[in-house]
Amino acid sequence: MFKKHLEKGKVTYPSHFTWAVFAGFRLIYAGVCSIIHGFIPTLFDGEAPHTVIDIYHSHLINHPNAEYKDMIDKAQKDNA
Repeated sequence: MFKKHLEKGKVTYPSHFTWAVFAGFRLIYAGVCSIIHGFIPTLFDGEAPHTVIDIYHSHLINHPNAEYKDMIDKAQKDNA
């Protein structure tokens, strides 16, 4: 199962690990920014959505794992 996940994404373990950790910390940062922004609207204005959108466009658009395209298509239909 471990190897299959890496094969679907056409990545090595080191590149997968690096991306996952980097993206995880960026998402934590976006979450903290969003919480602070909730309390003080002038701080971190747009930082959380910008971070999430950047991760989406830099990694999920044209990803070799077809399952991601299916998830994106379903999310677009569910939110239409």
